[in-house]
Amino acid sequence: MHMKIALCKSILAGPVSGADEALVNYAKHLHLKGHAVTVVLLHPPRPNDVYRERLRRAGVAVLCINETSRLNRVLLTARDLVFGLLLIFYLPGSFRRARRIWQALNRLLSRLYARRCRKFFGRLRPDLLHVFTPDAGAVMMIRTGHQLGIPILYHEMGTPRPMPALDNYYRELEKVLPLCDEFAALSPCLAEQWAERFPFLRSISVLPFIVEDCNECSSETPHAARHETVFGYAARLEEGKGPLVLVEALARLRQAGVPAIVKMTGTGPQLPEVRSRLHELGLGEAYQYMGFYTEPEGRDAFMRGLDVFVLPSLAEGTPNSIIEAMAHGLPVIATEVGGIPDLLSPDSGILIPPGDATALTLAMRRLATDPALRASMGLAARERYLKQFSPDPVLLMLLNTYRRVAGARALRERAEDRHAPVLVEESSAVTAPTSVS
Repeated sequence: MHMKIALCKSILAGPVSGADEALVNYAKHLHLKGHAVTVVLLHPPRPNDVYRERLRRAGVAVLCINETSRLNRVLLTARDLVFGLLLIFYLPGSFRRARRIWQALNRLLSRLYARRCRKFFGRLRPDLLHVFTPDAGAVMMIRTGHQLGIPILYHEMGTPRPMPALDNYYRELEKVLPLCDEFAALSPCLAEQWAERFPFLRSISVLPFIVEDCNECSSETPHAARHETVFGYAARLEEGKGPLVLVEALARLRQAGVPAIVKMTGTGPQLPEVRSRLHELGLGEAYQYMGFYTEPEGRDAFMRGLDVFVLPSLAEGTPNSIIEAMAHGLPVIATEVGGIPDLLSPDSGILIPPGDATALTLAMRRLATDPALRASMGLAARERYLKQFSPDPVLLMLLNTYRRVAGARALRERAEDRHAPVLVEESSAVTAPTSVS
């Protein structure tokens, strides 16, 4: 049975966003299976947004609740300008204050569009709302779906132990989670952690990322004959992702005489600090900044140039980049936080404590000096990806969850109808039940 699904998000948050990547891949593969999929945004994306273009190429409709807001366009432009200046003149405290101001403005804008949101979903009437990320727009969409009687699946992309900058969002989200029919996490470990944080949740599903397969992935370790081992990092350059820990480990590795280089891709507030620290440590020749990729082709080109993928995050949900590395047959070194332990088995990667440059150095040295181990771990990572994170198995889990959630809501409504009081015209003592929204 085909379904009418609305995949809902406040904005496309690119140029690089794991949640956007998840939304695009879910939408594309649901559409390919014949389901009526609409991506619903609160605010319109930028005209040249790469995620919107990918959705267009896939034949997926993108609708915006607030399609014509000049105010939102002005605020987005101002935000990009301010954050861009803060990246040039690295001021950590100012960046945090600017982020808090943006969060407050986001909450205000969402309240302004609540009536418009209700009218929009009243016309669209999907079988289910699949809502992503814990921002003010998502909170508003959940309230609206509940008022209209539309089944709601909230899908959390992060961790129940987020960085402090996201605390306000999660406090607001907690108020509306009881209105959702289902909560989904990205891994079993994260599902358990969310159940501990929000014990009132009725049900928690595990729905992993869909990561596109790479047709050119090789089962052999890339560049096995090269003298230097290439370690790759693909994530935002911010404190929570641990890029400075990787810089320290690289310095220790080079001091020990291990031939290794690091390639980084991504953008974020710590980029100037990372570059400064690399300069202080004299690592110019051992480091390459590759900018950031916004298309699968750029991701594939980056991954094919690596021997090992590294992500030393201090806090995480389930990083899309690790699964992408596994799809490319790369061994992975990552921290034992969030849902990462569910991604990697001992034969496909190495887990280390967060913030531990010594442990990271030892793991990098182990793989840099053992090409056979890199090759076997890469093969195991690729096999794990095919079984758990490639499109077919994930899409089956997704559709089973959709049907269960929508079906459970329909059963509850029929049960409520059967037990509702019956109107008796002769008696003024019996009244129709009041609808609670």
